Amino acid sequence: MALLKDYFSQPSCEVEINLKLVNEESVEFFIDFRSGPAFPEVHTEIVCLKRDFLKLLDDLKQIDTMHLSMLEPHDPGLCIYHIPLFGNYYYPGHGFLQVPEHERDEWEPYYRLIFVLDAGEKNNHSASETGPALCLKVKMEQINEFVDSLKSEVNSF
Repeated sequence: MALLKDYFSQPSCEVEINLKLVNEESVEFFIDFRSGPAFPEVHTEIVCLKRDFLKLLDDLKQIDTMHLSMLEPHDPGLCIYHIPLFGNYYYPGHGFLQVPEHERDEWEPYYRLIFVLDAGEKNNHSASETGPALCLKVKMEQINEFVDSLKSEVNSF
């Protein structure tokens, strides 16, 4: 089991991945989204190629605070978006806005990850990039622990 929680003193949002089966070619896992008492828990079972799953984990460790990322395996089921902390953003009425270079040192860097489950795959329709989503604000140390935990589980099967 690997758990990634929001970076707060009392986190209420989390993504949990439990491996069910790992063989030479594929990985089968359960994924749960929990977002506090206001929303129901969302969960599904995903099967993907083992090499794609490991590539997704490696890619997750490569994100940075400047570039937008979309991480997904070839098989449908899960997509992870990363919204950069210091990228250019369009704000209606204000145009493009970016944190000035001299102010960035004052910010404690964090990563906004949006985990999206494939609703089309779950409902036996064609694959899509839309479905239930959960956004977490995390530190790189948390990402590394999450990825390392999953990799060690995959290798122990």
